Amino acid sequence: MIKEVYYSYLNPENLISLAELSAKIVKNNHPDESLFSKSITNLNTTIKQAELAVGKSSKEALTNKVYEADTNRDATFIGFRNHIDAGLRRHRNVEYLEACKRLNSIINTHGRDVHKLPYVEQSTVFNSLQEALNTKTAKNDLVTTNTTDWVGDLSLDQQEFEMIFAQRNANKAANITITDKESVQLLKPELKKFYILINAFYINEQVSGLENTINEINSTIDRILVSAKR
Repeated sequence: MIKEVYYSYLNPENLISLAELSAKIVKNNHPDESLFSKSITNLNTTIKQAELAVGKSSKEALTNKVYEADTNRDATFIGFRNHIDAGLRRHRNVEYLEACKRLNSIINTHGRDVHKLPYVEQSTVFNSLQEALNTKTAKNDLVTTNTTDWVGDLSLDQQEFEMIFAQRNANKAANITITDKESVQLLKPELKKFYILINAFYINEQVSGLENTINEINSTIDRILVSAKR
């Protein structure tokens, strides 16, 4: 069954993305299933109306850039962390091992899963991490472990994220209008009907392979809700 969606967490852009992806999943997984044809058409029509209401085309680019910039800094942090983790197993090179231990302690102090934090909290921790890695001892350890470039890349990724995030927030502040509420009122009922229909087909076993489709939709719901809470 499709899980409950906490719509109160979703802004118009989140809701549109959820509707778009849900329709796409069903269409891709059941291209020849006529039972979905009308509901997909209705949902896509409503999506287009909602996009016009919130001016999605003008906001979408920055939202995507924020996500991309966050993904980049996450990837760099994880790469740096994994490099140090691997070095902790290098028992034959004592100097290298001890440097990794000290750097690992800094990472642990700031949080091994910092990349999972909301955007603003993650930025605060990353900036603090950069300061901790800028001491003389830490710099020497970075040279020893060949990770100076990793930390340099992380600094650049963080700067890029902060710049794009600030632009996105300024853009949002300048575009908050009643049409956002109207778009939610327009799309939310149609998406609910779409999910109810899918659940009904699943319960009555009217469409084969629907369990995988529901799992994909549920994963999409989880991902968008996590993003929305940031």
